[in-house]
Amino acid sequence: MAAATIAIALSSVLGCAPEPAPVPTPTPAFASEEEAFAAAEEVYRAYNDALNESRITDNAVTNPRKYLAGPALESDIDATRYLQEQGLKIVGEGQIVDFAGTTAGLTSGGVEVTAKVCLDVSRTQVLDASGRDVTPHDRPTRLPLDVAFVRSDGALLISSSNLLDGDPC
Repeated sequence: MAAATIAIALSSVLGCAPEPAPVPTPTPAFASEEEAFAAAEEVYRAYNDALNESRITDNAVTNPRKYLAGPALESDIDATRYLQEQGLKIVGEGQIVDFAGTTAGLTSGGVEVTAKVCLDVSRTQVLDASGRDVTPHDRPTRLPLDVAFVRSDGALLISSSNLLDGDPC
C-alpha cells in the first residue's frame, strides 16, 4: 500500500511539472518557389527604379545600394569608384525586359533565389567630365544577367549579378 501511495504521489507531482517550453520550428521565408520568384522580381525592379532615379538626380529618394549585399555591393562600390576616378558618369534609364526565376532554395536555414534578367540599356549613355558621350559603339543594348538573391536581416537582397556570355535576351 505504501508503494501505491508513493507511485500516486510521484505521478501527481511529475504530472504537474511544467513541460519544457516548445522550441519554435524555423519555417521557410516563402511558401513556394513562385512566391520567392515574385519577391525577387519585386526587389530587382525596386533596385532598377532606384538606380535609374540616382542617374537623374543626386538627391535620389532611395539609395540603390540598400538592395545589395555581399559581392553585388562590393562590385557596385568598385564600379562607382572607377567611374569617379575616370571622370565618367552613366545617365539614362535601364529597363527590365524580362525576369525569369531559375532556382529557389527555400530552407529553414536561409533563402537563395536566382533569376535570369534581361536588361535593356539602350537608353543609357556614358558621359565624360565635359558631358561628351563616350559610350562604346559596340556595347550591346541588351544585357543577359544571372542574378542571385539572399535573405539578410529579414529582407531579400541582390547578392550577385553576372553577365551571361553568349546568352541572348
